[in-house]
Amino acid sequence: MDIEQLFARMDPPPVAELLGWEFAGWDPERQEISVRFDGKPMFCNPGGVIQGGILTAMVDDTMGPAVLAASGGTRMCQSIDIHSHFLHPVLPGPVLVRARVIRLGQRIGFIEAELFDAGDRLCLKASSSANLAAL
Repeated sequence: MDIEQLFARMDPPPVAELLGWEFAGWDPERQEISVRFDGKPMFCNPGGVIQGGILTAMVDDTMGPAVLAASGGTRMCQSIDIHSHFLHPVLPGPVLVRARVIRLGQRIGFIEAELFDAGDRLCLKASSSANLAAL
């Protein structure tokens, strides 16, 4: 299955549109998806950097599609937990998230992600477990 076509056929949810979700690539060998986001100034906290909850939403909105891609478009997931480790603040601008599926079981999946700022600096590392559901 062509993963890019899979995402092109799907109507994006409103949150994906808000975040500026854009498919950037799929590496089947690594089971890793890349997604670009638009780090809008409206996402900033009073300190002028993108609020951590927004960054976690970007990571979450990449880990779910990683499961969809890794399953060949047959499974979706619901996050059980997400652990975000904030390494550097993120200024408004382009953001890239790479998420990879570590393991897909029958009912639970494990996913990891990394978020990079416009300077390609690693700013956030995350891990998640998720309930799996058939489409």
